[in-house]
Formats: sequence, C-alpha cells, structure tokens
Amino acid sequence: MRSKYLILIFFILSSISFLSAQEKKDLIYYKIEEFSDKRKSTKFLHRLIFRREPDSVSVESNPKELPQTSYNGKIIRNIEIETFDPFGYKISDQSKDPKWYDRLAERVHIDSKKSTISNYLLFKKGEEYNAQKIYESERVLRDMQFVNRVNISINELPSSKDSIDVKVSVLDSWSLKPRLSFSGSKFGVGATEENLLGLGHELSVLYANDFNDKQNNLYGSYTAYNLFGSFVNAGISGEKDFLNNERINFTARRDFFSPLTRWAGGFTFEYFMRKVAMPVENADIYPEVQIKVYRQDLWGGYQFPVFFGDGSEISRNIAVLGRFENYQYKDRPPNDQDVFFATYNSFLASAAYIERKFSVEKNIFKYNLPEDIPYGKSFGITSGVIKRSSKITPYAGISASVGSFINWGYFTVKAEYGRFFNEATENSDSFRLEGTYFTNQQPWKYGKVRHFFSPTFAWGSEMYNTTYKDRINISDQSEFPAYSGDFIGTKKLILRYQTQFFIDKTWKNFHFSPYSIVALGWLSQNNQKLFSAKTQSKFGVGVLINNPYLVFNNIQISFAYYPSVPFDNKPAYEFNGYRNSMLPLNSFSTDIPHFVNFDN
Repeated sequence: MRSKYLILIFFILSSISFLSAQEKKDLIYYKIEEFSDKRKSTKFLHRLIFRREPDSVSVESNPKELPQTSYNGKIIRNIEIETFDPFGYKISDQSKDPKWYDRLAERVHIDSKKSTISNYLLFKKGEEYNAQKIYESERVLRDMQFVNRVNISINELPSSKDSIDVKVSVLDSWSLKPRLSFSGSKFGVGATEENLLGLGHELSVLYANDFNDKQNNLYGSYTAYNLFGSFVNAGISGEKDFLNNERINFTARRDFFSPLTRWAGGFTFEYFMRKVAMPVENADIYPEVQIKVYRQDLWGGYQFPVFFGDGSEISRNIAVLGRFENYQYKDRPPNDQDVFFATYNSFLASAAYIERKFSVEKNIFKYNLPEDIPYGKSFGITSGVIKRSSKITPYAGISASVGSFINWGYFTVKAEYGRFFNEATENSDSFRLEGTYFTNQQPWKYGKVRHFFSPTFAWGSEMYNTTYKDRINISDQSEFPAYSGDFIGTKKLILRYQTQFFIDKTWKNFHFSPYSIVALGWLSQNNQKLFSAKTQSKFGVGVLINNPYLVFNNIQISFAYYPSVPFDNKPAYEFNGYRNSMLPLNSFSTDIPHFVNFDN
C-alpha cells in the first residue's frame, strides 16, 4: 500500500513537466500587485510574500572567478558594501519616513549589517588586488545560510590607473524558517533564525511529540558564526529526546575554511546521558544500560603554502596538527565485564599535503545558482596513542583522496586506514572508503537530468575495538537516519543512487526540479559475512521549488520511506528530513586528526 503512495507522489512530481513555459513575469503577479496597492494592509502582505522584480535583478551572481591579470598590481582604494533585504530593497533605499507596514516588515526580517558582511572579506582597503582573495570571500559568503546571492565586482577608476574600487553586493535570504517534520507517530515543529539581529548568528528551537508513547523531544541551539571577524564559530546546544536522554554541547572552532587559511583550532566540552544497548558476545539481544559521559576535545594546527609554477594562486598546502581528547564515563553499568564503556585519553598528531581548488558550477544541487564544487587531492599520515585504564596502545593511520572533473562528469573518492598496535589481530585494523560520482547534465524530454552514485564501505573489529564510542552504525544523515545508533556491527556497505531533474518549462514562474533517492545498506554483526546480513533500504522523492518573484523563493520538500527498521521491524517514513545534497562530497579541507571510523 505504501509503495503505491510512493509511485503516486513520484508521478505527480514528474507530471509537473507538462506545465506550459512562462519566460516573463506572469500576468497574475501584475494583477496581484494592482489589487494590493489599493489598501495599506494588502500592500504590506504583498511586500512580505512577493517581489516586484526577480532576485537576480537585485544581485546578479558571478558565473566564474575574476581574472588576476586584468587588475594585476592595482591597489584597492575603496570597498563599498551594498545589502538588499529579501524583498529586494536596498537598506539605503528604505524610506526615511516609513509607514507602519514598513516598520513591521523591518522587524520581521532584520537586514544583514554591513559590518557582518565586511567581516567575511579576506581583502582590505589599501591592499593590492588579489583575485583569489576576491573569489574566496565570495565563496565563503555564498556558503552562509543567510545569503541568497552575492556579487563582488571591480570598478576601474578613469582618474587613476593604479587603483580600483571593489563593490560587494549581497541579497539576504529570508532568515526565519519554520521547521515541520513527522515520522511515524512523531510530529515536530520549530523554527530557525539564520541571521539573528543581522549578525549572521543562528538560533534554532524544535519541539516534537510522540503521540503514541506520550513522550516529548526538546532541542535548542545557538551558534555565533565568525566572531568579531576571526572566523571562529562558537555554539551551544542542548537536547532531551523521547527516551529522556540528555545532551549538552559547547564548542568553539576555527576551521581551515580556505586554502588561504594559515591556522585553525578548536575545543569542545560535551556532556550526555543516554540509554544504550551493551553488546554481549554470542547474544542475540543486547541489554539496555544507562551511561553518563563527559568529553573534552582540544585541537590545533597550522598550514603553509607550497608553490609550483608562478605562485600567483595558493591551492597547495602542507598542514601539521595535534589533538587531545578525554572521554570519561561517570556513570558506567556495573555488569560491563568486557569494559565496553571504557574511559580513555588520546593524543594524535598528523601531517598532510592538500591540494584544494573550486569550480563554479550550476544545477548540481540547486536550481540556476552558483555552486562551488571542490576538487583536488590530499595525502596524510596520523600517529598517536590511546590510553584505556592503564593500558597504552600506539596508533597509526594513513589517508588519501582525489577529486576531479572528467569528460563524463565529476568524481571524488577518499580512503582511510588505521591500526592499533599491540592488539589482537581481529581487534586492530579499520578501513573506510567512500566517494561520489555525478554525471554531466544529460538531455531529457522536458529538460535535463543528472545522475549521482555514491558508495560507503567501512570495516572494523569483531566488537569494533570494544568501546562504545568507536562503533560502526548506519544512522548517519547520508545513510539511514531513521535507524537507532544502537544498531551496530563490524562492517557496513551503503550504496546510493540519486537522480536530479531540472525541468525547462515553468508554471506561473515556478520552476520545479524533482529528484529521487534509493539507498541500500548492509551491516554485518558478530563476524557475519557482509552480504549475509539483511538488506536495509530507503526510498525517497523530493522537489526543489524556485520562484524569483517570491520572497520565499527557494523551497525544498522531501519524503523518505524505510520499509523495515531494525529492532521493531516496522516501516517508517520521514517528511522533509532528507536534502538532495546529503551525499558524502569531499570538501578537501584539512582533516582534524582522528581514529578511522570513530562515531561511524
């Protein structure tokens, strides 16, 4: 019965392609404007919902990186920052004597402050023009949720041959986003503000209720991005789930967000209390126990450029990093005879060579918007020790990755291998291989289509190093998020196939881009052969909806179905939990030192 619903939903999404084309602004919007202009109240509602011109008129996106040779050696004389609210108005154009509906609209959405935008710029007034700094600034801004479009352009000065002006234009996204989800008997509602007070900070709250078990789930988080222009992101989050499990997390970190970044580091303090299944050898059913954990994690690193050729662009770096982690069980079950819940301290150091570049593409995961797709190569080594109780075990690991655009599309693949020494053979090795390949856009009767293929393979030990933290599960967001994290094993294989359609025709200026996802997975337990394990499956459909004449101009809706969920063997479904970008696409950023497959 459920499969019939899935077929019906997919048929509806596909049938959208038969709608007639509308290249220009549809007549219905002019009629709505004419009607709304007659009254102040309707004019206010119109401003909140509709735009009088498409978003690309406010800010036109750059299709490619600016060249270095065009302005080589010139000095940046002035930097002008221009911001537009989601309704298409400049801050400078807003009325000096606003009406009540103007004031209300400004309170519903607070525009990005110019200082917020300025803090993301990697170039400064008085510096020599650098095309890579211009592009990286645009890319970093484009990656922020509160930014819809960004354009950094150069204005040459007729009166000066050695100076230029830089103009930064940013179109805000609508930042207050409702959250609605349901899965089985669970229903959730919440909201996320992605540009709090125009600072680019994020505040999120979510309440969910299980109306069968009469249990609640509460979640809240606050993240301050790019504190004082330092590119340090600090956040705090807390959650109490349906099973009364608790978690509080505080973190601050500065990543290697760009090839131009020289230093990075961070720390995390976390507390959680939860009920988990304790693996017992040769047992079909694992007993449920309660644990309480305090975790402290501190890391830091430095990278320096490696130049080849003319050295005009920094894309290759060598990085060295160190990490210390303390993982303490304050409440451990007394019947844990195998010391599965083992307190440990670890220290890791790593060195890596990273080549990281980006290509500006369109129609990968978004409709007609620039997307920065990373490619390059990396190679790294890791070594360190882990101390459990009084036992010290050395560790060494190696990793390599590569990604490139080829004639048939794009691919990226990453492999990691790690080994604990002085351990039993079956308890020492770990390996992970995952990648993604997508085709070029291929012609289709009603538009174009792109295919995605993505595998993940991992193996560990018989009880995977016999600790709670370094377990293998398949509950990651890109795998089977509806599954419990207590469904663990020793090997896993995930195969994903996704299709993304981009339909040429529109209806009333609505652009529809439907997609589908199929995922199959295997998780072996207790030395079971991988393909002897039960096949897990996920089927999903979704659609991207874009309308340049709406304030809410980018909407994504999805539905995922799981035929059989482990433990209770019942089907489950998930509304609006999956996103078409949930594939393991390697960013080629510098990795923090880690044990292979921990928390996986």
